[in-house]
Amino acid sequence: MTRLRTRRTRGIARIDQREKHNHGFFVRLQRKGIVHSAFFADLSCGGKRRAFRAAQKHFRGLERKYKPMTRKAWAELLRRKGKSGIIGVRRVVIQRRGQPRRVSWQANWSPQPYLVRHRTFSVRKFGERKARALALLARRKGVQSMRD
Repeated sequence: MTRLRTRRTRGIARIDQREKHNHGFFVRLQRKGIVHSAFFADLSCGGKRRAFRAAQKHFRGLERKYKPMTRKAWAELLRRKGKSGIIGVRRVVIQRRGQPRRVSWQANWSPQPYLVRHRTFSVRKFGERKARALALLARRKGVQSMRD
């Protein structure tokens, strides 16, 4: 199944399950951790084209009701946690021949669209706790400087 991700079909996916006689369009939008979804079956809507139009109309209504998130809010959104437990901060270990050569903490953020910045703090230079704290501080400052 190929799905085009254009402005027209964003948030809408085509579902075709022959074995279950399930054909239609699935609409999904997530805001503030809550998923809003609906299914528009070809049969109940009166055909494939009408089901697609109904799905588009429903999706536009959801977008009006639930405003889009800012880039800053998206950057601070809690997703699956890495080993550090902090979004945008990770512990980096570079190994050579199975031995750790450089250990550091790295902070990542995106000050503007399509631009990623990061700062790295060496564990050898600052120690484990201070390097982690500096990475956290750099991440916090980086997210604050983000433009929408």
